[in-house]
Amino acid sequence: MKKIIKPLIVIVVIAGLVVGGLYGYFRYNRGKKIAQVVSLTTYGMDGYWGDSIESYGTVTAEKSQTTYLASGTEVLSVNFAEGDHVEAGDVLLTVKKESQNIRGKELEVEKAQQIYNANTTRLERLENTTPIPEHIASQADTRDVTYVMEKTYYAKSDWNGYSSGDIVFECSYMYNGEEVYRSYYSHEDQKHPLNEDDDAEVIESIKSALDEIEDLEAVFEVKEYEVTEEITVGNWYYDTSNGNIIGHEGIGPHGEIREEYIEPKGYTPTQLEEAIEQTKKDLARAELDLRIKANQLEEMKNTNENGEMIAKVSGTVSKVQSADNYNSTQPFMIVSATDEYFISGTIGEFYLGNVHVGDKVSVMSWDNGMTADAVITDISDSPDTSEENNYYMGGGNTNVSNYVFKASFDRSSGIEIGAAVDITISPDNVEAGGMYIPNFFIRKDSGGNYVMRMNEKNRLEKVYVRIGKSLWGEMLEVKSGITMDDCLAFPYGNGAIEGIKCKKVESLDY
Repeated sequence: MKKIIKPLIVIVVIAGLVVGGLYGYFRYNRGKKIAQVVSLTTYGMDGYWGDSIESYGTVTAEKSQTTYLASGTEVLSVNFAEGDHVEAGDVLLTVKKESQNIRGKELEVEKAQQIYNANTTRLERLENTTPIPEHIASQADTRDVTYVMEKTYYAKSDWNGYSSGDIVFECSYMYNGEEVYRSYYSHEDQKHPLNEDDDAEVIESIKSALDEIEDLEAVFEVKEYEVTEEITVGNWYYDTSNGNIIGHEGIGPHGEIREEYIEPKGYTPTQLEEAIEQTKKDLARAELDLRIKANQLEEMKNTNENGEMIAKVSGTVSKVQSADNYNSTQPFMIVSATDEYFISGTIGEFYLGNVHVGDKVSVMSWDNGMTADAVITDISDSPDTSEENNYYMGGGNTNVSNYVFKASFDRSSGIEIGAAVDITISPDNVEAGGMYIPNFFIRKDSGGNYVMRMNEKNRLEKVYVRIGKSLWGEMLEVKSGITMDDCLAFPYGNGAIEGIKCKKVESLDY
């Protein structure tokens, strides 16, 4: 009798695989590969208006003097009141010399120095850190393997109730030659294999008879069913930014891990950039705080042998505290030759065309939270490279040169000379940027930069694009080639195969 209904046997084999827990063994059919795509309305961005610009600085005047007193200093006399005119050389106030204990301020300076040093060390370490890949993707490591998937045993002659040509049993195999399932046939029914539950006794009888045979091929004619299939032997892991392999995981036929993949630990480029940027800001604030406290310490020491503090400039007393109840962290007395105060900050070159002399900036004091609108009076013509001004931190794109600007405001705002301030500019008339998409959608070959897009036939196609500037280290401007209405694939694995079918999803599986 002839063997029939091969598909049924395959179904039985698959059932055996499931029962045997062989989920780790799976096959790929190239014709069934599908690429996931997502809409750029979800992943992309258009209408970008740019960052605000943030800086830090201290308030100054063209000619001014601030005086500080250490906590506990006994004030013997204050010779001028707020609004009085002072000439350079006048004695502003007199203190009891032996009561000047500046150790508290020295400790503040030491602490500020420690914070500054810690941020300097952290920044140096971060700038020497090698980032791990921004995005890691995996792709099945497959092999085309030709193997015997099935063997069918036919009786060569009458045997144990079977006639010549009858099927006695069949064996199904994995690609590594491991037998995964065996089915038996009754000599009374050659169309359907025996059921393991209902026909258990008959199957055991056949097994017992087979155990007595030393050479199966002497008794049975064996026909082999050979197939060539793409099988998975592991997974490759790679950096999506450049396609470089970073690891491999070997998988056995039962799904067991034979070669372990260890995921990289550390900062991604985006995380590292953010950490560096935040540390630069922390360092800028720490340096400014150190400079302010060091200046306060020097001012506290600025009395002669008689305990007199002498005026260095001619001007008007704009502030004076009570001798009986003063705050040692604030200026005791301020003498200014003008009512106009100044602050300095920086802007990146990207904004030079959008920030002008006469524009307003917002200023907020660290000391009391008072705010003021300052007017830009000057913008430098060349990039700022001086270490003296490196605490002016712009909060826009940090991968550009910075230019120092100067802005003025009236002293009536309540922000005092010597105060540390936050400076914020919101540039006007910045044109909305083009379209921005995540970096990982873009690959490059000899033809240029390209993306993998779903076309009108729901098939994946390669499309070359023209790119512009980078945004935050995470996104790239696309000037031409695609629109916000397009859907893109992650351009690795299935997402790199032109012509395969596409499936639109809400989010990608990397």
